[in-house]
Amino acid sequence: MPPAAVPEAGSPRSGEEQCFWKALVDLAAMENANQAELAAFVGVSQGYVSKILSGKQMPKPGLRRRFAAFFELSYEEMLALGRDRLENQAYLPEGEGARRYHVREPLYGGETPGRPAASGADNAALKSRLRDIRAREMHQLHYTEVPLREATGSMGGGSTETGDRTLTYLSFRTEWIRSKGNPEYMTVIRAFGDSMDPTIADGSVVLIDEGRRQFVKNKIYYLRYNGQMYIKRLVERDGQLAIASDNDLNMLLVSDADDFEIIGRCIWTAKDLD
Repeated sequence: MPPAAVPEAGSPRSGEEQCFWKALVDLAAMENANQAELAAFVGVSQGYVSKILSGKQMPKPGLRRRFAAFFELSYEEMLALGRDRLENQAYLPEGEGARRYHVREPLYGGETPGRPAASGADNAALKSRLRDIRAREMHQLHYTEVPLREATGSMGGGSTETGDRTLTYLSFRTEWIRSKGNPEYMTVIRAFGDSMDPTIADGSVVLIDEGRRQFVKNKIYYLRYNGQMYIKRLVERDGQLAIASDNDLNMLLVSDADDFEIIGRCIWTAKDLD
């Protein structure tokens, strides 16, 4: 069969489809995939698989996900792999202005006359990328990432830093963090000041569960009070809500006229050592 053409710029084939197709062809070639087995796994005919691999057909999104599953990848991971391959691997030129990539049929393996086989270095790069993806999958099975936000909480005179931008991510053991609540509602922020010492030291990172906004006596919260952001303990005094510190007796009584909101409950903390 003639080699399959990769769509040129301006083709109706979308960038996402090009990324999927590139990953599919490269994986099938590298793993010597049998078209009959691939067709049986995804639930289509071998002839249709052949058309897809040759670039003549593009499967619908649901079918693309089954192709990805054949290679033990998520669809998103397969797109990332294809995007990486398109950005870093030049196609073999075949004719002026043409970009081509060969797909063997009906079985992968052996040589095709007139076409060089994929280089060992190219296969090694693809295998390395797959190892990275699968290592990340394994990590994600056991760990959950929580965003460290730009916002800060004051344990003193208040902070006006409320930025929602993510600076980085911290990984927590999935079993542990799910025992504390829903990680989807959790963020990490930096806390500054010494009024909550020794419970929370100056410069600590604090894990906030924004799904837990109900008042529970004597628990520590990330909160807004009259335009300032605090990490403080909430207590009850004479039937009134009060904002308290751990290392002094000063309290702020919350009235109905105050701008007050519980953002989330503080459930874990850590700090850098000098």
